[in-house]
Amino acid sequence: MPFHYLLTNLMVDVPGAHGAIFLDPEGEFVEYVTRRSTPYELKVEGAYHGLLLRKADKLLRGINGGEVTEVAVVGSALKVLSHRLKGGYYLVLLMEPNAPLGLARRTVAVTAQALNQEIP
Repeated sequence: MPFHYLLTNLMVDVPGAHGAIFLDPEGEFVEYVTRRSTPYELKVEGAYHGLLLRKADKLLRGINGGEVTEVAVVGSALKVLSHRLKGGYYLVLLMEPNAPLGLARRTVAVTAQALNQEIP
């Protein structure tokens, strides 16, 4: 499966990206690419964002807002974009605070489509 290739292209296409993680429904990483984080740091970050996606989804569904497909967290030292995939899988992109969020969202959406085609 071309997961590593897709994540590498995502990192190349988003200036300021420094980590991309493809995770299964239990929050375990399937594949990752990083420029500076350790595998452990990515595992923890990915697991937390899986929880965040599920909590946001529950909240939005509770007010008849539909399904959450994406969550962006913007902090003073880090931006993180999480995107739901089919079958409970999800994609997380970690970026520098000055990374372009609009470009990141568009690029993550394209990568998500490609990953969804590869998920059994």
